[in-house]
Amino acid sequence: MKRRVRSGMSTTQEGLRSHRLVWTAKDRLAPLSHSSASLVSDNERIEYPDGLRWTCIRCANSCRDLPGRERNILLTPKDVDRIARATKREAKEFSVPSPDHFSYDRSMRKHEGRCIFLRGSGCSIYKARPLICRFYPFFLDRSKEGGLKIGHDPACSGVGKGKVLSEKFFEGLAKLAKRELSIE
Repeated sequence: MKRRVRSGMSTTQEGLRSHRLVWTAKDRLAPLSHSSASLVSDNERIEYPDGLRWTCIRCANSCRDLPGRERNILLTPKDVDRIARATKREAKEFSVPSPDHFSYDRSMRKHEGRCIFLRGSGCSIYKARPLICRFYPFFLDRSKEGGLKIGHDPACSGVGKGKVLSEKFFEGLAKLAKRELSIE
């Protein structure tokens, strides 16, 4: 069942706002139990978590394996080019082939379970970091209706902290993903 929201756009009864930016941590992700809807373009809706508080606390948990949780930092061709330019390295020096993931053809190399660019709890290629890192703890998926849907990883230590994220924040994430992944 649909209901109207203040912006005049529809939202699901569960409260969701609506491509999967594939996050491949082998853990459970949060169901979108509350959401709202927004428009990314004139004809496309995006669902996203309504009332979600989040801030990055610089824990670097998304940059390394954790007990019971292996990180696979997937790279798009644009990511590989950006990192290669920033580091003046060839792709094979910082990544390995990852052929089975749509839009992602390589995975970041790790050393002892950590991204090779992680220094302490900071990213040494922050300005050139991969899309998947810029997106974390969020992921993008297609809703059953074919629209975009943003979910989040509840294991992220920053979830529940900070300010409530705005519609504009989620629209920015969707636009970033569409631009980087060339999603129509």
